[in-house]
Amino acid sequence: QAAASWLKAWDAEAARCWRLPELMALRRFRLQAVAAFALLLCGWHAGQAWLFPQGTSTRREILGLAGLGAAMQVEPALASGGSTAGKYSTIPSGKRRFYGRVRQGLYQYLKMEPAIKAGNLQAPEIEDFFSMNIVKVKGGQPMKNCGFGGTCKTKEKRTSRWLDFKTATDLLAGAFRYDAGDVPDFLPGVKVIRAFAKKVTRMEEAINEGNVQEVQQLYSKSKLDLSRYLPLVELEPLDSQDYTHEWDTRPQVWCQGQFCV
Repeated sequence: QAAASWLKAWDAEAARCWRLPELMALRRFRLQAVAAFALLLCGWHAGQAWLFPQGTSTRREILGLAGLGAAMQVEPALASGGSTAGKYSTIPSGKRRFYGRVRQGLYQYLKMEPAIKAGNLQAPEIEDFFSMNIVKVKGGQPMKNCGFGGTCKTKEKRTSRWLDFKTATDLLAGAFRYDAGDVPDFLPGVKVIRAFAKKVTRMEEAINEGNVQEVQQLYSKSKLDLSRYLPLVELEPLDSQDYTHEWDTRPQVWCQGQFCV
């Protein structure tokens, strides 16, 4: 116990002073050394038991050594959301959940460009992007667990492609964290996409006001924000063929055995 406590204290100090790659390499080396020593000691005890049958505590000692090795290795993982941090880090999860919605939003956003350049603010592409035409929850459906035999039913909830795109892009940017201490509000991608959202919100107001010139200016500026945002979330640039067709907006499900995310 004293050895395990000392090692944990030493690891805490090393984690504070060393860089991540060096610390991870040191921990892998220590794990290999502990495993090699355990195997060597197990072999020595087995030989001793064969030569001296009276040694009855060898199995207990070996299990105690294994427990010590496990205690030395049971330590908090270095939290990271990077793409190489593990199978369940925030970046792969964010891609599976939001890539479809973001790509669909980009597809419909770019479809508005010809109409906006032509000054046709009543175009169906613009109406389709901003109108509340996406049903999130169907109304009139029976609800479970209503309580005491009640007949509760759902209320219809709708959103627009713009509002869904705004939410999905913000959440996707927040998923690109490379350290547990990263605050989403301060991430570069989050800052860029929120600046974009402010411009598009104002552009929607200008469309309702019929201000063609302001709409055209805001659309051009917001496209610059998008061109800066896409590399930060590992998506193709705006001129890619990815945004010339519709996308499935449902989150992708990835399973390993019985565990699905």
